[in-house]
Amino acid sequence: MKKTTRDVAVIAGVSVIAGSRATLAPALLFPENKVLTMMAAGEAYVDKLPGIGDRIAPSGLVARSISGAFTGAVVSKRRQKNMWLGALVGAAAACAGAYVTYYARKKIGQITRTPDPIVGLIEDVTMICLGSILLDDDRI
Repeated sequence: MKKTTRDVAVIAGVSVIAGSRATLAPALLFPENKVLTMMAAGEAYVDKLPGIGDRIAPSGLVARSISGAFTGAVVSKRRQKNMWLGALVGAAAACAGAYVTYYARKKIGQITRTPDPIVGLIEDVTMICLGSILLDDDRI
């Protein structure tokens, strides 16, 4: 795969995580930042509580697109690419990721009859693993 194509794929892939968990993508980018880590842990916890709004509601999408734009810009800068392009790719990928992960979580829960908080925990672990792989330049 051409390096530029791979860079855009990594930017989009990491930004998709923001569609699932708005604070997780920045926390993975800056693991030494304890505030971001605590925010991501708090979001993962709150996500399992009943009555929490859907990530695909307008306010959820706005937060995720901002997080995705930030994530895309940071990953772009780290890969010596245009930060504005990264921000645009990141925002779009985060919005797409919000829909994909929302409906996948619902469908997996229906098919397997697994309680939603358990499927949400699996989603959390999946997003952390995805981010770890994508941000490890030696693996990709």
